[in-house]
Amino acid sequence: MGCLQTSGNGVGAGPPPIPARNALCKLPVFRPVALKMLHLLAGEETEVGELASLLRSDPALSSELLAVANSSFYGSRYAVDNLARAILLLGFERARSLTLAVALRSFTSNPANPQVMQACWQHSMASALIAQELAPLYEIPKDHGYTAGLIHDVGRLGLLTAHGERYTAVFATPHETLAACLESERRLFEMDHCQAGFLLTQRWGFPSEYSRVAGCHHGEMPAAKQDLVALAHTACSLADALGFPAVIILNSPATAEIVAQLPATPWRPYTFCEERMKDQIAAEIKCVRLA
Repeated sequence: MGCLQTSGNGVGAGPPPIPARNALCKLPVFRPVALKMLHLLAGEETEVGELASLLRSDPALSSELLAVANSSFYGSRYAVDNLARAILLLGFERARSLTLAVALRSFTSNPANPQVMQACWQHSMASALIAQELAPLYEIPKDHGYTAGLIHDVGRLGLLTAHGERYTAVFATPHETLAACLESERRLFEMDHCQAGFLLTQRWGFPSEYSRVAGCHHGEMPAAKQDLVALAHTACSLADALGFPAVIILNSPATAEIVAQLPATPWRPYTFCEERMKDQIAAEIKCVRLA
């Protein structure tokens, strides 16, 4: 699968590892309605009423989506008081993206270390928006790109939820390289956050392509590779470079270096606007936080 492989429990001083698998398997399941919506919108024909009916089966999630639809971010002149109108205002793809974002955010509620969790959450949101922006370059639908960016670090969020205090050690100091960061996770839990993400998405029933994203986004990426995993990999790196890192990696590439490696074709010129992307990320984070 092209994923980074484990190398045992690592070396160096520290407490003995605590196998994380059992704790991860005891975490609450991902919101079933959000997963059903993910599968439903993958079909050819979906109607507003069908989506609204599905969302109504989770009143808490419905109310959060309505709160987002009524936020100043969307500038509706009238109160959006029902799900069908909210879906029409947001659009199918946007409604799905926000439903997944709200569901993932609720999964991370009440963390042991809110500051660390917030950094990880903002990194996931930033990666989602960057992946959505870059998706056409990879010939991938924008909503698929958003979903890939949003869930790529779900393993990290899961480890924080299951082992918050212990996992905080990984975030306390900068790491020289990404490989060093992953090795520190394996020393603590006998797995890194990529392996944890693959385990969680498989257990929750995510489509296989998104499990590969969660499990393989830090793998070796051949220059010619242009699939969903490669898109998530690039979006993750750009989120770090733009100032939305989950963990500080000292030897990480700069924005210009990453952008220079984007897929390019003569008939589809593209210019990455760093400041516009930062503003969009900040607005999205604020919007979802309102729910």
